[in-house]
Amino acid sequence: MKIYTRHLLKSFLGLFLLCFFSAVLIFLVIDFVGNSRVWLTRPPQDRYVYYLNYLPYIAYLVCPIAILLAAVFSVGKLAKQLELVALRAAGISVSRILSSLVLFGVLLSLGLFWFQDRVLPDANHRRFQINEPGSDTYSGGDPRERTDYVYTAQDGTLLYFQYYTGSRKEGQNVTAIRLRNGLPVLRVDAVSMRWAKDSGWMFENGTLRKFEGDSVLAQTFPQWRFTDMKDRPEDLLDDRVYPDEMSMSELHKRITVLLRNGEPAHALLTHWHFRIASALVNFFMAVMGAALAVNAVRTGLARNFGIALLITFLYYVALRLGLVMGENGSLTPVLAAWFGNLLFAPLGFFLWWKAARV
Repeated sequence: MKIYTRHLLKSFLGLFLLCFFSAVLIFLVIDFVGNSRVWLTRPPQDRYVYYLNYLPYIAYLVCPIAILLAAVFSVGKLAKQLELVALRAAGISVSRILSSLVLFGVLLSLGLFWFQDRVLPDANHRRFQINEPGSDTYSGGDPRERTDYVYTAQDGTLLYFQYYTGSRKEGQNVTAIRLRNGLPVLRVDAVSMRWAKDSGWMFENGTLRKFEGDSVLAQTFPQWRFTDMKDRPEDLLDDRVYPDEMSMSELHKRITVLLRNGEPAHALLTHWHFRIASALVNFFMAVMGAALAVNAVRTGLARNFGIALLITFLYYVALRLGLVMGENGSLTPVLAAWFGNLLFAPLGFFLWWKAARV
């Protein structure tokens, strides 16, 4: 590693950590103070568990801001002290000088992609189990409970539940119909249907009908095991119902179930694509921050700082706007997920191209 690369990275990493931890602390203090009346009425354990599991999400949010500010100040310092001029006079291009910051942005994007898929969902799930102050997370009833719920199993069996609860893994007043070539071959009507860990799905107190040609064989039963149904309770209704508490594989599984049931899945599809698109934000922030600060001597560091904050704000607005438009179906899931990047990636590369020509 070249001496100037070590020098730049040392300055950049120090500023990145300072901006990162400062932003996390400010976020935590503002959130706690804003909800202090609510939290002071809760048990201390609730507060600790909530904020301990809130930290990963806060870290994920502030990372792009930290990398942008660190890039602006570290490269700006290099430019103001004329070190950038000296390096260019030695025949080293701006692109080569700043390449280490871009590489850091790429590595951070890869790390955050893993982080948001492996760490964030579990942390968010534990956080959502504590009713968030001032939030409507659980308004309108428990999302793990459904009435008049229709589900299509993997083998094509249609199930109707007058009431189904995912938390207890059971349904009431259940009808199951299996079709073959569009005609029913089996129908089960039962008072309840429960999941038993050892035996699978069990119908209780019902009637089993088998259709063979023009005849129908019917029998009542106290219990009947549905051995052919391979779907598990989490396939019907999982306790993780919000996209932020699902990994990409869980999102894909839920999308498959919704499409099989004929339900709209554009909201979850948008979130699935957004997981990939949002991880690249750190890369684009590194590119834009470094490119902005190259002309710090001419434009001034304070001006570049203001521009960096404005870009951060507009970038976040574009990302959230795209996500909302994807959720309500105004844009296709892919276009909605990449909406912010499609707007700001050209700006980032233009700034880089302009900086390289200085």
